[in-house]
Amino acid sequence: MFIATSKYLQKIKNIADMCKELKINVYIWGKKGVGKTFLAKYIAPNAVINPKTQTINPIIIEDFDKNSNLDIKTPFFIATGGEPLNKDILKKYFSMDIELKPLKDHPQDIDSFIELFKQKAQKELKINKNIKILSPDISENLNSLKKQIYSLYLMPQTTNEAFKLLKNLYENTQEETTYEQELIKFEKALFSAMRVKYKSKLQIANHLKINRVTLTKKMKALDV
Repeated sequence: MFIATSKYLQKIKNIADMCKELKINVYIWGKKGVGKTFLAKYIAPNAVINPKTQTINPIIIEDFDKNSNLDIKTPFFIATGGEPLNKDILKKYFSMDIELKPLKDHPQDIDSFIELFKQKAQKELKINKNIKILSPDISENLNSLKKQIYSLYLMPQTTNEAFKLLKNLYENTQEETTYEQELIKFEKALFSAMRVKYKSKLQIANHLKINRVTLTKKMKALDV
């Protein structure tokens, strides 16, 4: 399955379908987590990734831009990398190249990927619960988004469950800390979360029922 909500990814899918049908060697490049290997596997579903020995199957070579002087004998292969290739090297091995842009350049696809990762997390972790992504983490594109969603499924569902886990942690840790140090950690985590959830300090103060001036001082001291 290839997710293509935006016009940009729909165009990429059309190119990938052509490569798949015609078995065209293609180089896919882009930043970390943009889905290079995912797209390569879509073009060549039966490909072997980074094979150690010769194979009759198509192959996918990752990080090709870091080691492009390879003796490749298979008639159909896909390669991925973080940077565009030198024109001579590109012409030697490939019929075309595809640049995959970061998620921030096609944000229309974010919700579709969130739903995909939710379904995968529920199936793989065997956890069925509702989670909300208020601020998608796309700092490392699909990698960070997937990690964020899986983490939310593994997190406690209530504050009581969270405090039970924290209690178990303190019972089994060897680390020695003071009350003040632990309080600082707790407040920093609390205020950081509230900043993401409520955005403004006024809303945070109203929710926590704390004086706004006091809140501002605490957040400034904690560098939140």
